[in-house]
Amino acid sequence: MLIKLLCRAAHILCVKLLGWTITGDRPTEKKVMILGAPHTSNLDYFLTLALIHHFQLPLKYLIKDNLFKGPIGLLLRSLGGIPVDRKRSNNLVETMVETINKQDEIALGVLPEGTRKYVEHWKSGFYFIAEGAKIPLYPVRVDGAAKHLEMGPRMTVTGDIEADVALLAEFFGDTKGVKPENSGPVRVRPRRNQG
Repeated sequence: MLIKLLCRAAHILCVKLLGWTITGDRPTEKKVMILGAPHTSNLDYFLTLALIHHFQLPLKYLIKDNLFKGPIGLLLRSLGGIPVDRKRSNNLVETMVETINKQDEIALGVLPEGTRKYVEHWKSGFYFIAEGAKIPLYPVRVDGAAKHLEMGPRMTVTGDIEADVALLAEFFGDTKGVKPENSGPVRVRPRRNQG
């Protein structure tokens, strides 16, 4: 608990020292997904965590499993980290839905680009996790040029991924992250026609 409090204080202090501002309203639901973008550098990730700490949300987030070795693994787990093996197909969506359903409170932090590099499409797992767990999304805009973090409006997934992602694209607009050249479009891969 002490580690969480110290990390929360450090995140919030660093955001202020770096000259960033945070706006928006704290989600009122006990279970939510916080969707941070653009994710162009380690600082974008750090800033999204700072916003979650600013609003004192019960943070959980996905992180590469190879970082969970030794003492750092204990630290990451204590700070809400959930290890993910990105090299194997291991029913991540179903596992995350089960994890969310077992929690009394959870703010699942997700960076849907899945990497700090430029990508043409977001990974769609976030959508199916939110749909399966029946939790709302709250998009978080990381505006590198303005040094501004904004908690966006509540969004409920409808089952129409293309329409819902189009709404997310409206919110994010042409926002660029800390490294503008790594900021990609807000879209997912088109679904293949069934039949």
